[in-house]
Amino acid sequence: MHKKIVMVVSAVQFFLLAFAAVVVSDVHDRFFPELLDVKAKVTLDFSQSDLQKEDVFQQLGAMGDQWELGLMKVSPDLRGDQSGQIFIQVGQKGEFPKRIQRFGREPDAEIRDHRALSHSFTDGDYLVTGKTEHLNEWKDWLTSHRVDQKWSEETLFTILQFLIVQSDFGVALLAVSMLMVSLALYWLAVKAKGRALRVLAGVPKWRIQCEDFGQFVLAMVLAAAILDVLAALYVGFVHGWVFVPYYSKVLLLAETMVIFLTLICAWIFSVASWPNPEMLAMREPVVKRLARSSAVLKLVVFAFVLSAVSPAVSAYTNARKTAQEQVMWKSLADQVVLVFPSRPGSTGRAEIEHLFQTLQPSVGDIVRQAETAHRVVLSKAWKGDDLSIDGMTIAPYRYMIIVNEQWLDIVRRKNKRLSLVPLTLEQIPKDAKQFLELSIPLFVRKQQQAKNIWHEVKMYRLTGSSPFPFVGSGGQLEFARPKDVLLLVAPHVHALFNDNFLISVASSAELSFIGLEETQKLVSERGHQNRIRVNYMAEEGILRAQLYAYFVWLRIGSIVALLAALAIAATISAFIIAVLKAKRDFPLRLAGASWWNVSCGRIVKEWVLGGIVVMLIMLFQGINSLLPVGLTGLLVLAVLPFVHIGATSWVFAKNSLRQL
Repeated sequence: MHKKIVMVVSAVQFFLLAFAAVVVSDVHDRFFPELLDVKAKVTLDFSQSDLQKEDVFQQLGAMGDQWELGLMKVSPDLRGDQSGQIFIQVGQKGEFPKRIQRFGREPDAEIRDHRALSHSFTDGDYLVTGKTEHLNEWKDWLTSHRVDQKWSEETLFTILQFLIVQSDFGVALLAVSMLMVSLALYWLAVKAKGRALRVLAGVPKWRIQCEDFGQFVLAMVLAAAILDVLAALYVGFVHGWVFVPYYSKVLLLAETMVIFLTLICAWIFSVASWPNPEMLAMREPVVKRLARSSAVLKLVVFAFVLSAVSPAVSAYTNARKTAQEQVMWKSLADQVVLVFPSRPGSTGRAEIEHLFQTLQPSVGDIVRQAETAHRVVLSKAWKGDDLSIDGMTIAPYRYMIIVNEQWLDIVRRKNKRLSLVPLTLEQIPKDAKQFLELSIPLFVRKQQQAKNIWHEVKMYRLTGSSPFPFVGSGGQLEFARPKDVLLLVAPHVHALFNDNFLISVASSAELSFIGLEETQKLVSERGHQNRIRVNYMAEEGILRAQLYAYFVWLRIGSIVALLAALAIAATISAFIIAVLKAKRDFPLRLAGASWWNVSCGRIVKEWVLGGIVVMLIMLFQGINSLLPVGLTGLLVLAVLPFVHIGATSWVFAKNSLRQL
């Protein structure tokens, strides 16, 4: 029976590892596509490089072709639900399939030729799928041009590092390990009597250890083997047989780590609880020497449960925010931004300024023509923290955001409950009025508009519960609580703002356009196709927002495993204490004492220790952990009396029947 319990519990906990291996395989296939035979991945940042952005892809392609690196750039698939990826060949050499199968629920990924790079940002992830003999030379070339590089290579050590260092997977491994260690303590508890009798019979110590641990390991390994076969079949039929080797490698590595840690802890418990002749001669309970180990394990697992709760709540909160961000990025999938040359070769800042001055009228004209077709989107924000530098405050608001109707339409499509409450000039904070009245003359097309600015724009405060999205500098999506937003709505963009302001917000991605081909045509008609690039706005944002749901499920599964480990450790500890206190508890209960009176001493003691652990965890994790840690600790400590009373009543019943 005990072997079956070990097998069942082992199978359940290895199921969590199997799920973790699915997540690792999915994440791995996103960064190292299995069917592309990726040798290495690098994230490149050209923000400090001396390379001209319009020539970067050409030079990367030339280097890749020369050294047969098989370079690919990773981009999100902006079609459909925008959940997939595409891979763009950097260079012209190499043979690749048109599509490759992906792990998980992702659609098959297209592989496109180098022409698709014309609308992509240079920064991002690149894959090396070819030869690696000249990889160090390419790294040196990138370094010589001041390109920031973050490399990841496909090795077994990478998997090991990913499993341990990445907090979500590390917590899952820790949770399964704690559950296995609790199971080892259970095994030693049920084997305690047999071990004592064999010691008394003179059986060699090594033989007792080998027999006990052999049966325990056999039950664990058998459960793991059955689950591994089922998991491999699932991955093969559902995701594709090509992914089974990598998945099996991850799963076996994780299981080996857990089993090894379990055996180490089990051996320590076994040594600490080894029955000695004195104990046997005094006819003391055989589980007495496990009491300290079970108490320590229970406190350790309790501390791990409390430590995992706050990060899990944070992960859930971040996942909700990320889901909102992903929904918004998908709404922007058809929007593009203008990218201007920032480092024209060896020339200096003066030429850059001259180039921007030259491009201003054309950008203004592009905005004018695009706005007639309702294809211009504006979202420009000033934060209260930035204004406070000049001693200004816009309280009770934290953000002052100016948008046009197109941005509001996008937000309303995803937030039907958004409500705008008109404000009068008297309801605007004094410093907000002062800031706008000082700044607007620099932004407007006609000075007369600056004098009538409060008639030109409409002012609102927001109501509702859903965060209001806006574009921060650099094109990053940010979200603000409705009550923190002072909203200004401009009826027209080109008619109100001058070309200097328009090229400024366009270069920071706070001004965008709807439609790639239409915007590219507007740029080409003005002869600037070699000076102004048209890139998808949402490309990097969608890519960043695709992975977070998995991590939340891992956190939840880890907490469930930790709670199961805590339940096993607490039950064993309560059972051992009840056995050791049986001579005291039995006459008290026969005399009519309630179960609470019989057990209250040990319960109060553990409440005090548990309270200290809760306080230490809250002190260590900070103020944000007070509610989740405190509530979890309170619930666990509230259940503790039922565990002790249950163990005490069970021991009393066995004692009454002389079966203990």
